Amino acid sequence: MAKITLSLDGNLIKEIKLNREIFTIGRRPNNDIQIDNLAVSGEHAIITMRGSEAFIEDLNSTNGTKVNNQDVHKQHLKEGDEVLIGKHILHYFSEKPTENTDFEKTMMLGRPPIASTPKPAAAPPKSTIEPQAEAPNFTPRLGVIKVLSGGNTGKELELSKNLTTLGKTGVQVAVITKRPQGYFLTHVEGEHHPSVNQKEIGIQAHPLQEEDTIELLGIKMMFFYRS
Repeated sequence: MAKITLSLDGNLIKEIKLNREIFTIGRRPNNDIQIDNLAVSGEHAIITMRGSEAFIEDLNSTNGTKVNNQDVHKQHLKEGDEVLIGKHILHYFSEKPTENTDFEKTMMLGRPPIASTPKPAAAPPKSTIEPQAEAPNFTPRLGVIKVLSGGNTGKELELSKNLTTLGKTGVQVAVITKRPQGYFLTHVEGEHHPSVNQKEIGIQAHPLQEEDTIELLGIKMMFFYRS
């Protein structure tokens, strides 16, 4: 079943199954997906399901709706699309299988690259849900994941996208987000959270450091920066 995840500053807030025809999004409590933030209009946008296809439509909101950093009025959503409403981000995951390689089916279900250069992220407000670990210093270097175990041992994936999804839908899913401060790993779906250096991460975005070992779906990977 198709679903969306709602997050703020890289922290997962909730997951919503798209099991109805219409879902309204807005600041007022009568919306199906309420986002209580002044940057969000009372009735901001609507998601419409047509069979297995999802469409998002802006309801003439004050600040607009963006899909993959592009302003939209009505847009067909594709696997991994990033929807920006105010400061909140919704990620769309379809129920359709991808047509990627076996390696990508197992490990990488991320969205296509963003067409334009995203705006620099604003400094996140102080909050009790901020990552507790100290974030790595900003670096322009490109992050890379290298598989250390399983059938894809030795394969590498460059983390050039703002969002890279790891795992298998319905079993265990995590995302790696690229921010000005560095790369962060966040749990999205599954009973067990991924581990970093043999320690399971919590519900908050976990900053990744050079040569961190990540374990997901029983597969070990190493994070490093491309020289």
